[in-house]
Amino acid sequence: MVVVALALAVGMQQPQVTVDLDRTEVVVGEEMVFTITVTSPGSLPVTITDPPLDGLSLVAPRERSRVSFVDGAAIRVSTRELTLRATRPGTATIGPVRVGQGEFVVATEPSTVRVQEEDPASLNALSPRARAMLGRAPPRPRTDDEVQLSVVASATAARVGEQVDVIVVAWFPRQVRSRLRNPPTLAAPEVRGGWADPRPTPIGTVMSREIGGRWYDAFVLHEVVFPLKAGDLEVGPAKVSYSVPLSGSFLSRELRREALSEPFTIAVRGLPPPDRAGDFTGATGQALNLRVDVSTRELRVGDAARVLSVLSGVGNVALWPEPTIAWPPGIRAYRQDVEIDLVVENGVVGGSKAYEYLVVADSAGTHRVPPLRYVYFDTRASRYETAQGDEMVFVTPEDAVSVAPLRTVQPLLTSTGVSLGEALVARVPFWTWLILFAVPPLLAAYTLGVPGQLRARAARPAVRVPAMSELDRLEAEFIEVLERLLPSDVIPVGGGLADSLRAAGVDPSLAAHAARVRDRLRQARYGPDGSGDPEELGAEVQEVRRALGGTVLPASRAKLMTAVLAVLLVIGGAIPLSGQAPEQLYEAGAVRLAADSFAARTRSAPLVAAHWYNLGNAWQRLGEEARARAAWLRAARLAPRRDVVRRALEATPAPGPSSGNLTWVSPVTPGEAIVGGLTLWIVAWVAIARRWRRRTALAVALVAVLLSGYGGYVRGHYSRPIAVVLQRETPLRSAPYGRASAATVLDQGAAVRLERAWGRWLLVRSGREQGWLLNAEVVKL
Repeated sequence: MVVVALALAVGMQQPQVTVDLDRTEVVVGEEMVFTITVTSPGSLPVTITDPPLDGLSLVAPRERSRVSFVDGAAIRVSTRELTLRATRPGTATIGPVRVGQGEFVVATEPSTVRVQEEDPASLNALSPRARAMLGRAPPRPRTDDEVQLSVVASATAARVGEQVDVIVVAWFPRQVRSRLRNPPTLAAPEVRGGWADPRPTPIGTVMSREIGGRWYDAFVLHEVVFPLKAGDLEVGPAKVSYSVPLSGSFLSRELRREALSEPFTIAVRGLPPPDRAGDFTGATGQALNLRVDVSTRELRVGDAARVLSVLSGVGNVALWPEPTIAWPPGIRAYRQDVEIDLVVENGVVGGSKAYEYLVVADSAGTHRVPPLRYVYFDTRASRYETAQGDEMVFVTPEDAVSVAPLRTVQPLLTSTGVSLGEALVARVPFWTWLILFAVPPLLAAYTLGVPGQLRARAARPAVRVPAMSELDRLEAEFIEVLERLLPSDVIPVGGGLADSLRAAGVDPSLAAHAARVRDRLRQARYGPDGSGDPEELGAEVQEVRRALGGTVLPASRAKLMTAVLAVLLVIGGAIPLSGQAPEQLYEAGAVRLAADSFAARTRSAPLVAAHWYNLGNAWQRLGEEARARAAWLRAARLAPRRDVVRRALEATPAPGPSSGNLTWVSPVTPGEAIVGGLTLWIVAWVAIARRWRRRTALAVALVAVLLSGYGGYVRGHYSRPIAVVLQRETPLRSAPYGRASAATVLDQGAAVRLERAWGRWLLVRSGREQGWLLNAEVVKL
C-alpha cells in the first residue's frame, strides 16, 4: 500500500514491477520460488511474460490479482509466482520479465542463482569411509512417493575387534521432502554381538540424485561397530520416521509415517590362539604404542609420585584392558583416573587411554619396575604384537626414611585380654539381648500369679522365593556395576542412562553402549515376547562390566573366589610377616614390617585393645600421625580407662569440634554398660518377685534401663562409619572425579562421617559440608 500511495502521489501512469527470489544458492534438483509483483493504475488488464530460463526449469506457475480503490482511484496488484528447479550446477539465469498494460511495456533486470552440485558442508561432515559407502546405496527408480531406506556395511566379513562402518541412508522423493516441516528421525539398527559407537552426522540432506527423471534427497546416519565375538554379527532393521502435512495449511494435521530396512548379518572370525595365553588380555587394534611417564624417580618414604601409563593406537580405545604392572615390594600403587581421548582420522577410530597411578614408597632402597609388555592382536597384520614400555626405577635413600626413634614413643602393651562385655556385645545377636531383658519381667509376673497366658503366634508360611533365572542374574550383575558409578538413587529408571554415565566421567561411546545393553536386558526380561539370547546378552554384559571396571567372573565362581580370598586373608593375617615377633621387629627398627604384623593381629583379633595401641605406636614412628590416631581411637573404645591409651590419644587431639564429636570416647564401653544394665535389671525383678523393697527395686530397674540405654547409644555412636583424613590440605571435592572443585579443605587427622561408597570414591560429611574423598586419602575406623 505504501508503493500504491507513492505512485498516486507522483501521478504515476505506467505499471511498477518488482521481482524477488526466496533463495539465491541452491543444490542441483532443489526448488526455489520466483515472485513477480506488478502494481498498475486503472482497471486495464496487465500482461506478464515469463522470463527466459537458463539452467532452471519451470515446475508450476501460480497467479493472482486484486483491485482496490485509493481516494477514488482504482489500483490493480497482480502477483505471479514461478516455482523453479535447478537442473545443472553453475550459475543459472532468470531473464528479464516483461509486463504490458495498454501502451506501456516495462522490463526488469535479469536475476542469477548459484547452483551447487552437492551441499559441501553436509557432505564433508561425513568421514571419507562413509562418503565412499554412499555410492553403494543409490535410490531405485520408483513412481510412488515411498521413502527408500537402506543399510550398508563396509565389509561382509570381519575379525573380532576390527572396525566395521555401518551407514543408514534414507532417500526421500523431492516432492515429499519439500513438504516436511521438520527433519526426519533416523534410528540406528540394533547390533547384536558388537560394540556400536554412533558417529556425528549432518541433520539435513547430505546429497541429491536424479533417477528416472525424479529427484531424491538423502539423509544419512553413521555408526562404527567393533565385533566382540566370533560368529554372526546381527544388524537389525533401521527405521526412519517422518511426518507429512495433509494439506498446505500451516495448521493442518500431520500424518506420521515410518519405513524399515532389511536386517542382515556379518560373518565374524575369531582370534587365533596366542603363543602365551597368560600375556594376552583381549586387546585388539593396530599399531599400539605404550608410553610410561613418571613425575619423579626419587622418593622419600611416604612421598608420592604420579605414574602415567598411556596406550595409543587405532581400535576400540574404550575396551583396551589395563596394562599389567609388576610393582615390586616397597612400592604401593593406587590407581587414579582413567582418561580416554578418541581421535578419528579419515574415518578410522583410534586415540589414547591413560591410566594414572599414585605410587608411594614405604621402605628404603632401589625399587625396579620391570619393562611393561602389552600383548595385543593387530587386526591389520592378523598376528599378535607386543607394545613395550620403559623400565621404571624409584630410588629411596636410606637417610630419607622417616622413622622416629624408639625413645620418643610410648612402650608397647603386652596384654591380649578381651573385655567380657565387649565380647558378648560383639558376638550375641541383638534379638538375644531383647529376650534376656524380657525374661525377668515374665518370670516375675508368673511368680506373682499374673493371669493370662502368652499365646504363640502361628508360624507364617514360608515364602517360596523363585529361583533366579539367567536374565535376572544378568540384570542384577549389570545394576551392580552401575551402582559403582552412579548412586542408587541417581540411576535413571527410564531413559537418560547414557547422559548420567557421561556426567560421571564415562566415555560417551561406552555410556551409549551401556544404555543399549540395559534396554536389551529389559526387553528380553519384561518384553511381550521375552526374546533374548542369555548367552549373547551375557557376553555383552561381561564386556560392559570389564570396560566400566567391574568383574567378569560368574556369580558362583566369584563367590567361591571371595570365600577363598577371605580364608587366605584370615590365614595370612594369623601368620607374621617375618619369622620374628612384631615386638622384636619394632625394637630393632623394622617398623614397617612390625606395623604390617600388628595390622594382621588386629584383623585376627579386633577386640584386643593392645593390638590397636601397638599398631598406633608403629604408625607414629613412621610419621603417620593420622593413621596412629585412628588406631589409638580403636584402642580407646575398647579400653577407655587405660592410662597409656588415654595419654596417646590426648597427644593427637582432633583438629576441630566436628572431628571431636565424631571421635568422642565414652568412659565405659558399650558392653560394660549393657551387661551392667542387664545385671541390675535381673536383680530388680528378682526383688520384685520376692516382694522385697519394691520402691528400691523399681529405682534399680530405672537405673538399669538408663544404663542399658546409654550402652545402646554408645554402641550406635561407635557403629557409625567414620574415617580419618591422612594428608594435610586434602580437598573435599564437590563431585567424584579428580578435577572437581573443592568445597573445603580438610586438615590431617580430621574425622569425617562416611555417607556412601562409590567405587574408589567415598561420599563424606564434615560438619555442614559434604563432598567426595578417595579411599586412599582416608583410613576407616
